Amino acid sequence: MPKPSSHPRPGRPVDPEKIERILDHALQSIAEGDLQFGMESVARRAGVAKSTLYRHFDNADGLLKAVLERQHRALVGNGPEPFSSLEGLREQLLNLGHQLLDFLASEEGIKIMRAVIAHGARHGAHGQMIYQDGPIAFVRRAEECLRHAVEQGQISVDDPAMAAEQLVGMWKGCMLNGLLMNGRPLPDQAERQLRIESAVDLFLRATTRLPAQ
Repeated sequence: MPKPSSHPRPGRPVDPEKIERILDHALQSIAEGDLQFGMESVARRAGVAKSTLYRHFDNADGLLKAVLERQHRALVGNGPEPFSSLEGLREQLLNLGHQLLDFLASEEGIKIMRAVIAHGARHGAHGQMIYQDGPIAFVRRAEECLRHAVEQGQISVDDPAMAAEQLVGMWKGCMLNGLLMNGRPLPDQAERQLRIESAVDLFLRATTRLPAQ
């Protein structure tokens, strides 16, 4: 469940279902390109008093951050699963790739992506937040896996953060721009799987430590 306000207000106990409904309506507001996105418009959509929102979120920035954090958790989970082999790393990276493309290459994902890009362009501070809690947060999740593999001596990478960004870039390729521009159809499962597996295998061939001759 998203974190409530950093300064909890007195009143009724937190109702998780109500917070989820509020976040659903906030996401819908962004997805529909609501130019008036804020506490008042989200409260109106959710059918709750504005004071209810302020009891759980400090302001519109806090509400937006909670929406983004929930989306990120739904996308990548709570953290990397433990692994101790190169095959385990490959499985982790394949899972990450599928989680990413299953979202980005879906009708809902494209709709949300178009909306948050437009919202960020209109609201500079929100744009920075969306970037940090969206794309950058996902890259950091991949970085965790790579850094763990480096520490175990499974791969050789000088900069795990840069390597993670490059791997995520291979998964997206030109496909994401094509989808955002409505310039190509959604990829089917076979295309997504080929894109993910080929990128992971190329990456591992380039970074795997070769045994001494």
